[in-house]
Amino acid sequence: MAFAPVSISAPRLTPPAPPAPTATTINPASEDTQDKPTVPRVVNTSEKVENPSSDQAREQSSQKPNNLADLDPAEQRVLDQLKARDREVRAHEQAHLSAAGNLASGGASFTYQQGPDGQRYAIGGEVGINSATVANDPEKTLQRAQQIRRAALAPASPSAQDRSVAANAAATEQKAQAEIIEQRVKAERGQAAVNEFSDIATSTNETQTEKPNSTNQSQNQNQNQSQNEINNNAAVNNANTSPAQNETDNSERESNPVDILA
Repeated sequence: MAFAPVSISAPRLTPPAPPAPTATTINPASEDTQDKPTVPRVVNTSEKVENPSSDQAREQSSQKPNNLADLDPAEQRVLDQLKARDREVRAHEQAHLSAAGNLASGGASFTYQQGPDGQRYAIGGEVGINSATVANDPEKTLQRAQQIRRAALAPASPSAQDRSVAANAAATEQKAQAEIIEQRVKAERGQAAVNEFSDIATSTNETQTEKPNSTNQSQNQNQNQSQNEINNNAAVNNANTSPAQNETDNSERESNPVDILA
C-alpha cells in the first residue's frame, strides 16, 4: 500500500517587525558603562525545527537576557505576540494529532522565530497524515477518509490547507460509499440468482416425485378395467351356453333309463 502523506497545518503568521534600534544610553550608576551603546536584542529568524540540537539550545541560552525587565515596550509587545502565537500553534497541531491517531506520520513539526528574550517560539506547524486508500476494501477506505476529515477540521480555526485536506477526504468518502453500494448490489443479485436456481431445482424434484405415482395409478386403473372386462365376457359366455347344455343333459338322461327293481 503506497504511503500518501498530506500535511495539515496552522495558518502562517507574518513575523512581527523588529523594533527600531534604540539610541545610545549612558548609565550614570557606573563609570564602566559610560559611552557604551545598548545592543538591540530582537533577532528575526524563522526556521523549521523539530528537535533543536544542543548547540541551538546553548545559543538560545547565551542570547537570553539576564532580566526581562530590560526589554523596552516595543520588544515586550513582540514577545507577548510570539508567546500567544506559540500557544495557538501548539494547540492547533495537538488537535490534529489527537484526531489523526495512528494515521499521523510522526509528531508535529514547527516553524520557529526567536524572540527578543532569546527564546524560540512556534509561529507555524504541520502534521503529516497518511491518506493512502486500502486496496479492494472500500469499507476501511471509508473509515480512514472519515478519520482524516475529522483530523483536518479538528482545530477551532482550520487553515486553508486543513480545509483542502478535508475536501479531498470527503471526495474519497463518496467514492468509497459508491463502491460499497455497488458491491452490495452485486451480492444481492448473486443471492437472488442462487435462490432462483434453488427454487427451480426443488420444483423439478417435486415433479419427478409426482410423475411415478400418477403412472402407477394409471396402470392400476388399466388392470382393474381389463379384469372387469374379462369377468363380463365370462358371464356373457355362461349365459349363452346354459340352455344348450341343459338340453344335452336331458337327452343323456332319456337315453340311459334307470332300472327300477321291485
